[in-house]
Amino acid sequence: MQQFELLQRATKTTDSDLNILQHEQESFVILYQEKYQIEEALARQAGTPSEPRLRQRKEQVDQNLSQKANSILEKRMHLAKKHLDSIQNLEKVQNVVLNEHLMSWRRNQQLSGNGVPFFNNLDQIQQWCEMLGDVILQNRQQLQRVESLRTQLPIPMEPQQDLLPSLNAKITALLSSLVTSTFIVERQPPQVMKVSNKFSCSVRLLVGNKLNVHLTPPKVAGTIISEAQANALIKGDKSAITNSAGVIVNNNGLMEYNQAAKQLVVNFRNMALKTVKRSERKKHQEAVTEEKFCLLFQSKFNVANEMTFQVWTLSLPVVVIVHGSQEAQATAVIMWDNAFAELGRVPFEVPKEVLWKALAEQLNFKFKSQIGTGLCEEHLRFLAAKLLGRKEDTMEDLSNVKVSRAKFHKENLIERKFTFWEWFYDAMKLVKDHLQDLWNNGCIHGFLAKQTAQDWLLQKAPGTFLLRFSDSILGGVTIAWIRQDSESEIREVLSIQPYTSKDFQIRSCATRIRDLAVNLEFLYPDIPRDQAFSKYYTATEPQKLTGPNDYVASDLHTTIPIIDRFGAGGGSGRSRSVTPFSIQSPHSPGESVQDPRSVMSQHSEMNAAANDMDFTDTNSPENMERWLNDESLHESLSSFEPPTDAAISQNELYNILYPGPNPGAYNLPSH
Repeated sequence: MQQFELLQRATKTTDSDLNILQHEQESFVILYQEKYQIEEALARQAGTPSEPRLRQRKEQVDQNLSQKANSILEKRMHLAKKHLDSIQNLEKVQNVVLNEHLMSWRRNQQLSGNGVPFFNNLDQIQQWCEMLGDVILQNRQQLQRVESLRTQLPIPMEPQQDLLPSLNAKITALLSSLVTSTFIVERQPPQVMKVSNKFSCSVRLLVGNKLNVHLTPPKVAGTIISEAQANALIKGDKSAITNSAGVIVNNNGLMEYNQAAKQLVVNFRNMALKTVKRSERKKHQEAVTEEKFCLLFQSKFNVANEMTFQVWTLSLPVVVIVHGSQEAQATAVIMWDNAFAELGRVPFEVPKEVLWKALAEQLNFKFKSQIGTGLCEEHLRFLAAKLLGRKEDTMEDLSNVKVSRAKFHKENLIERKFTFWEWFYDAMKLVKDHLQDLWNNGCIHGFLAKQTAQDWLLQKAPGTFLLRFSDSILGGVTIAWIRQDSESEIREVLSIQPYTSKDFQIRSCATRIRDLAVNLEFLYPDIPRDQAFSKYYTATEPQKLTGPNDYVASDLHTTIPIIDRFGAGGGSGRSRSVTPFSIQSPHSPGESVQDPRSVMSQHSEMNAAANDMDFTDTNSPENMERWLNDESLHESLSSFEPPTDAAISQNELYNILYPGPNPGAYNLPSH
């Protein structure tokens, strides 16, 4: 920065002027000693012929002393003004470094918690801070020399002309501000902190090298404090932190100087929060995941062997949880805080509502940081519709639409028992744990409305499919595909019961898609299935039997039961759900293993038919009568042929699927 060159040049100039002033003051002292000698000689030689000459010399010396005193006073005042200019320029540059660059670094560090790319220029900022510290110390030493010269030669001046006291106060304040502001948390602790879990963080002093603090490495202690305590501390009430808000073990460390990196850092590697003191909350107040804490780091050290600094710094806010089920809500609180915290805020206040476009940007960053590939405009528009409870085709310009924090992660979605954030978080977690490669290679549409998926697929060839996140099941992904009946040529979109993380722990998504090759042929819009998914298939190694008593290993396969056209007269373009199940292959006759979350194929088939009927009261005799008179249903049930080994009648199947108050009371009419 050019400003540093100007500061260093000004410091050299004042140092040169100070040397001239010192030389002139030394000349004044020598001349004053000569005057003293002349006065002694006059006392001894009074009345002698030498007296006139001595008196003449004394007058000359007095005149020179007066001129030198005025010159010295003028130089002192001139030097003080130069120091004032230097200090004012120092203050401006320091404000830029600390209040712009360092504060920007802090803000970007916080945003990086949401996945926003972080340009870490802390080493550059340290270099600027060290240059500031060097210039401040030089100016402070110059002022001390000025004070020493004034003590040696106290020339009176008007109080309003004496700038030295204020200059000393200003330079000391600059040094204090520089030291306290550059004691920072370089690596933050986890912002969602689970009790008893180990964690790490680091604290750094940016000016530790230039101020020689590293010669006597200071100790640093970390404690946890509440939001109210942090608020009081910011306001200057240090008594508020007498008691901590919990117990942290392994919370003391010694700052170490890295000679190669020229960094003074303390690394806490095995900290753990053992207990936390919650604030008293009433029933109507926020849940525990709404309560914010932070870590307070404190240290004490000397600078220049004369100034003692007690420094402290706060971590970013943290939410303390005790169970993994609290993680999603805690993450939502932290994400909102990281995204929308304002510089200089009262800890830890956040706005109650923000523009959707600002929230959408943060959701994209969060998703991209976790998965690798972010969200496109279609994804964000779908998310906006889901969050706002609107249909995508009814939304116009979203640039001025605001979203409340309550709607984001507190209030349940319409007709759901979970919030928008819980739905988004579980979808993101599913992708991260099981579908990351598929997502990054564009194999998953994901954030897509059911109706949109149906509209897309109805325009494509039979066997075209796509993957979208379930609207009703947290962390679920479904496969929707278009099929066409070979006889009636009726086209309809079917959706497989959503798979969750538990399903993919048993068998991967790509391999399940391979299992369903008969139904799933083209990934939307028209990519051959194997071209898109073959590199993700789970390979099956040939078995080698070494003895007559070796067992033959089995393998799970996903299948979809035979689909019959229940209610085909309803027209084409219908969307229904089907439930796949798994079988073992190879297997012995009569042996099968079902996927634990599925039902038998025939049962699934009849469930799908029942789902197509829009009756809500299954126990109503009126509705049951309507069902019994439904000719298309009778035809479908009549054509239903159970396997030869089935031990259940059609009437029993009907009563299982549609139980009434009196089991067995409703029997199918005979045909």
